[in-house]
Amino acid sequence: MEDIFKSQTGFPAWPTLLGVQGLILAALGLMVVGSSTPRDIGVSALEKRLLALDIPRATAAIDGAVESSVSLTALKDSDVLRVTSFLALAGSAAGLHIDDIRIESVEDPTSPVGVEVVEALIDVTGDLYDLPIFVDGAHRQRAVGSLQSLSFDVKPGGHAEGRVRFRYHRPLFSDTDWIAPHLAVAAPGAAAATDVLISAAELQAWRGYNETNKERRDQAMLSRARAARELPPNLVDLRATGGRFVWDADTGIEIR
Repeated sequence: MEDIFKSQTGFPAWPTLLGVQGLILAALGLMVVGSSTPRDIGVSALEKRLLALDIPRATAAIDGAVESSVSLTALKDSDVLRVTSFLALAGSAAGLHIDDIRIESVEDPTSPVGVEVVEALIDVTGDLYDLPIFVDGAHRQRAVGSLQSLSFDVKPGGHAEGRVRFRYHRPLFSDTDWIAPHLAVAAPGAAAATDVLISAAELQAWRGYNETNKERRDQAMLSRARAARELPPNLVDLRATGGRFVWDADTGIEIR
């Protein structure tokens, strides 16, 4: 697939900068320059390369690469309803009442460039002993979620009310809305490359996301194991006395 692209474009194969990624960056630079200077008459070197593309073969190569790069572990926009429904069902199956679920974007300075962090915030009421069952069940889905925290107020006897946070990740797709308008005023015929450039930008995003996918999976497994180890023994006394507890994936459990 990469050989097809190299033979049609004259660029080295992925993921070198001189491939289609380079075309996108070059086109972006051309757009920025063009916004402040008059367009030269004639066909630029970039436009000549776009015009030389065998669009059907280039499209097939890029689309195939995108399809093979899409990760099922990511929480895509199209997955939000499925994931929230699953979390609600997992809570009900554990005997809890799910009062609310919402997905929020999270600023995380430790997150790799090009990866967006989102969290499911789940407001829960029910019996304290059902929480570990819910936590374990919530991990059993296609999109990889990592338990981030629990914070609950508990009454004597075990009635608990609080919040569970699960963390998910997805690619941060770059803005490609500028490509079509820019190529529309480029050399005649260059606009035919619009879709393949947009797909190449999507491929960039997925490959960047996949580079750190294993680390996210490992973190989710560690978080799940820590919760299974720490929650049950610490909740026994709390059920009898009542109080408040906070569990965090990094620091563990704290009973207040």
